[in-house]
Amino acid sequence: MLSEEWIHELLSKTNIVDVVGGYVTLQNKSGRLWACCPFHNEKTPSFTVNADRGFYHCFGCGKSGNAIHFVMEQEKMTFPEACTYLAEKVNLPVPQHTDNAQYEKRKAARNKIYEMNKKAARAFYANLYGSAGAAALSYLRGRGMTDGVIKAFGMGFAPDRWDALTGMLEQEGYTKQDMLEAGLAKSNDGRFYDLFRNRIIIPIINPFSEVIGFGGRVMDDSLPKYLNSPETAAFSKSRNLYNLNMVRKQKNLQYLILVEGYMDVIALSAHGIPQCVATLGTALTTEQARLLKRYAQTVYLSYDGDEAGKKATLRAADLLEKENLTCRVISVPGGEDPDEYLKRHGKDGFLGLLKTARPVLDYKFDVAEERYDLSDGYQKEQFVKEAIGILKEVQSAVVKEKYVKDLSGRTGFSEHSIMQDLGMPARERTPVRQQKQPEKRKKPAAERAENYIVALLCANPDRALSIEKYILPEELLRPANEKAYSYILQCAKKGFMPQGDEILSVFQNEEDIAHITRLLESDVNVFGEGMQSDSFLSDCIKRVKIRNLEMEKEEWVAKSKREMDGAEKKEVGIAIDKLTKKLRKMKDSL
Repeated sequence: MLSEEWIHELLSKTNIVDVVGGYVTLQNKSGRLWACCPFHNEKTPSFTVNADRGFYHCFGCGKSGNAIHFVMEQEKMTFPEACTYLAEKVNLPVPQHTDNAQYEKRKAARNKIYEMNKKAARAFYANLYGSAGAAALSYLRGRGMTDGVIKAFGMGFAPDRWDALTGMLEQEGYTKQDMLEAGLAKSNDGRFYDLFRNRIIIPIINPFSEVIGFGGRVMDDSLPKYLNSPETAAFSKSRNLYNLNMVRKQKNLQYLILVEGYMDVIALSAHGIPQCVATLGTALTTEQARLLKRYAQTVYLSYDGDEAGKKATLRAADLLEKENLTCRVISVPGGEDPDEYLKRHGKDGFLGLLKTARPVLDYKFDVAEERYDLSDGYQKEQFVKEAIGILKEVQSAVVKEKYVKDLSGRTGFSEHSIMQDLGMPARERTPVRQQKQPEKRKKPAAERAENYIVALLCANPDRALSIEKYILPEELLRPANEKAYSYILQCAKKGFMPQGDEILSVFQNEEDIAHITRLLESDVNVFGEGMQSDSFLSDCIKRVKIRNLEMEKEEWVAKSKREMDGAEKKEVGIAIDKLTKKLRKMKDSL
């Protein structure tokens, strides 16, 4: 959807120094811009920005890329999201949105809701510290919320009135229809009134610091306990998570804790455990699981310990594992929710639960076992049948074998009988001979030569057409090198000479970006004296070709060892002889 030409225009209009400078303080030292890396903790700056060529590189953690990659990494965005984010900053229309009246209408509607929600959030916060909010403030303080925590989360109060918010917004010039579309008001039987009344209010803020909705909690046992904003042009419950605006500011997240409610998140954060998020009144969705994956690879589930909480945990765990996230389940004793447990045991107590968090299969077995009396033979059999059903969903034979042992230990049934019912073959008693790993064919000299060719092309893309006469992109062994050369050549044939940030824009794999950035970062003298000469380039090309010929010869030699008829043997011999002569001639010319 985003063409190369549009991405080039975006990068040409985007100043990487301004983008990076919005997150860290850059200092000019010896003509280069340096800062402490925003992606890992360090005291001595090892993060540098190349303003002329439009890329950044950290010599500490290895992170590198152009302005788009920086926003992707810092804001946990996808490539299209980062492009759209930067395009809005430089007022560049996004292609699929250009001249799209419907898009402009939705965008205007979202912006109006953001404005109204921001005003509403400020009003709710002011109410909490006014006379009408005295009881609500006392309630929050009774739950251990300090003024600092209340302010950090923007908590507020909706008075027990029908028109407290709607009256204020009407004075600000908003219509009743505006308030209905923002989900701040309701209309019923000709009556128009505030949606939130006599509730603690918790703003829901997206990663871009925009208030997209609200959650309202009662202070007694009345129902519903929580009332959430409805779906609007700005708010989708299934595609957002509570507290991502805080989480995105944390560096080097090793894991996230997923809880059920806003108050659990706030309580955990208040106790010094800030890496937590919550769903928004609905069960976890695939979109939310993918959103979690942007921030951390491991997710701890800490739902309520009641039956509903266990069902939600099992469903969420399956969803997270389907998205290839590592999942662990925190079991809170006594069926308490995390907020209640923190009150009784504090931060250390909860971190203790974190250390004993169970793998998903362990938890599934535990939950299933609770439904049976294993001292009863029949019920024990039923439990094993259910557990085997769970194991049949597992792909890994190693994991299955591990839990066969676990199941045998729980029930006393033999591992052999459980494996039979599971349809697994009996274990081999002889040790499996470890397969010898094939030797790497990549020769160090050829690898350095290949990197030099690409480094030279990155620095001098105008030479691509002349170099193509001697070596083609597909002759380079490393995929990133081949891709960079192909892209530079493609641009050169169009009469366009790509800059460093534009070359990087074709890569999204972190390892490839780091590799090409290293080539961009180096000058072509990095491999020794006199390396810019045509004779050295010629030698590099020969080394790559020699490496490829040697690989081809190895394949023919391996083929010669197989059984074959006379004609085939002759054909193989001729091929090996030709390659041997070609290699000797090329090596002699070095």
